[in-house]
Amino acid sequence: MRGPAGRFAPSPTGPLHLGSLYTALASFLDARSRGENWYVRIDDLDTPRNVDGADDEILFALEAHGLVWDGSIDRQSEHLERYTSVMTELNRLGLLYYCRCSRRTLAGLSRYPGTCRACIEPLKDSATRIVTDGTTITFEDACCGTQSVLLDRDVGDFIVQRRDGIFGYQLATAVDDGEDAITSVIRGRDLLDNTSPQLWLMKILGLGAPDYAHLPVVCDHHGTKLSKQTHAPPVQSGQALHNLRTCLMLFGFSRPPPAMAVEELLQWAVSGWDRASLPDGDVAVQSDPAGPA
Repeated sequence: MRGPAGRFAPSPTGPLHLGSLYTALASFLDARSRGENWYVRIDDLDTPRNVDGADDEILFALEAHGLVWDGSIDRQSEHLERYTSVMTELNRLGLLYYCRCSRRTLAGLSRYPGTCRACIEPLKDSATRIVTDGTTITFEDACCGTQSVLLDRDVGDFIVQRRDGIFGYQLATAVDDGEDAITSVIRGRDLLDNTSPQLWLMKILGLGAPDYAHLPVVCDHHGTKLSKQTHAPPVQSGQALHNLRTCLMLFGFSRPPPAMAVEELLQWAVSGWDRASLPDGDVAVQSDPAGPA
């Protein structure tokens, strides 16, 4: 087990954009300000969406921005035996069932209604869901405050293995963040709703739980979230100082001194990092998020 540590866990579905750099930088500064390790895990389970070479592009961009990780790069694709073992344990606890409901059938529903709960024997071409109960998950988020979620009402029975055999995001993330003794997870606020099912899985499996900080989402000047789905441009590694300064300003830092190398700027930022100073709402980039020409 490794730790205490923070982590950054990008999916190799495209190059690093400014929104991803913003999250990586926050995680890095937070870990370094507390004297902790900082790890990078490539969340590469969703093979149909993976882009060849994207992982190398992401790692190159992180290094160019001075975000140097500790230890070796971790990859979820190397943890398949671990996830299979966890599925065996959840099945032993009587928590799994098999679902053939289509997306069209479930369209418009805020949570899964438990239609297939009686299907406890494996079925071909089916997803595997886990039975949730009336447990209330409460946790303190460093950015969003106290969160309290009633699992069966607010989340419902979620998928732990897709019908194509790929392990679900909630399962894989809970297992990795728990078994690796990651003590802090900093990620975008758009992932806040994933935290309660992950904490619940950690509790069931006897894993340690990190603390959480869900950052404001970075948007362009039109108010559109920067993401791969919205075709956010990749960061230009040759403009690392500009990109880092942009992110620091979005965090609420005063304007950093102009004449600094990347490493000096990061040292300056580590010394001034404060979760409490992060903005409450989404933040907007007023210039080209790809960097100056």
